Amino acid sequence: MYDYIDKSERDIKSAKVLLEHQCGNDYVAFHCHQAVEKALKALIIKYKQQIIEGHSLIFLCKEASNIDKRFLDYKKDCTFVNQYYIETRYPAESPLIVSDDEAQECINIASRILDLVKNIINI
Repeated sequence: MYDYIDKSERDIKSAKVLLEHQCGNDYVAFHCHQAVEKALKALIIKYKQQIIEGHSLIFLCKEASNIDKRFLDYKKDCTFVNQYYIETRYPAESPLIVSDDEAQECINIASRILDLVKNIINI
């Protein structure tokens, strides 16, 4: 579980560096997706003693809300970040453009979710 937290923290740090150095907001959004996914999985591992497969932040947020109802407040945030999982990883005929504001919002969301998970787990 702690390794998931560590990876989540590192994904957020990576996203911040990528944004600061203008390396592509699509990469920023992808790392934020990864950070949220790993944070939620850490919580689920801690309390359900199981690793859940899959990458849907919406599903993981629902699972996390079964552990702590505060995650119900993050459903919209998870939906926002979730849109960047596939669309930012592969070339597309109509590429998904991630603005600077959207990239920063992804970082903010990932940071808030990780902070909540760490608070619940007492890290």
